[in-house]
Order: sequence, then structure tokens, then C-alpha cells
Amino acid sequence: MKRAAGFTLLELLLVLVLVGIGTGLAMVSVDQLAGRAEERRWLDRTQQELKRLRNRAVLGGRAVEATLFFDSGRIALAGSNVLELPDRYRFVATAAPRVRTVAARSADEESLPLVFYPDGTMQEASFLLRTPTGVQQQFRLARISGRIERTDAAPTEQ
Repeated sequence: MKRAAGFTLLELLLVLVLVGIGTGLAMVSVDQLAGRAEERRWLDRTQQELKRLRNRAVLGGRAVEATLFFDSGRIALAGSNVLELPDRYRFVATAAPRVRTVAARSADEESLPLVFYPDGTMQEASFLLRTPTGVQQQFRLARISGRIERTDAAPTEQ
């Protein structure tokens, strides 16, 4: 008797299970990649907004004063928000001096003044931006050079 060529039902089921497992792993990886891209986008946006404030001072010919609010996760300029972080993103104070300000949403909200001068210099400041996954980047505003530097800081456990 001649046996028919082909795959058995067991072999086909095994292949389907392996394809399903591979697809599931790929979907998890794509979700993590999308989350990292979103975090990178907010880190880049924060740096861009700080550069815009510096450029506004240089092009406008007068000092620009903004305030970074730690509790509400925003940077404000004369009562309007320049940047507001989404939920679970946080500004974290470093060793730089912090002050309480009347422009804060609550009287107890800590803030950091950011002053940009027309000659391209700025008030020295430093703070961290913490993402939902615990990635931290330090933003440092250099006083004389006017550089806005962003470096990796030690991640936190969430």
C-alpha cells in the first residue's frame, strides 16, 4: 500500500502554535519600542522648548523669564504653558536652588526660575526629567556658553 505524502495534523498544529508564540513575542517587542519612542519624543521636545526660549530672548532682544514647576510637570512663560508633560512624566530637582513662586498652581508647588538673556547666556539651572519607565535624563543649562545639555542619569526602579 502506498502512503499519501503530506503533513500530519499534529505537525500542522505544532507549526501554528510556534507561529502564535512568535507573533505574541513580536507584538510585545513592538509595544516596548513604541513606548521608548514616545519617551524619546518627550525628552527631545523638552530640550527643543528650552532652546526656543533661548532663541526668543536672542531674537527679541530682551530677557525671557520662564518657570519650571516640579509638581505639575510644566514650563510656563508669563501665565501660559510652554510645555506640559503627560501623566507619569516628572521633573525632578537636582542640587540647583528651588524657589516657591506665586505663579504656581498651588502655594506649595516648588519651581525653578529659568532666565534667558539676549546675548545668548542664561541663568544656570539643572533638573532631571523622569519617564514612566524610570529613564532619567539630566538637563543642564550652562550660564556663560548658553548650551542646553542633556545627559543620561542613573535610572530609577519603578
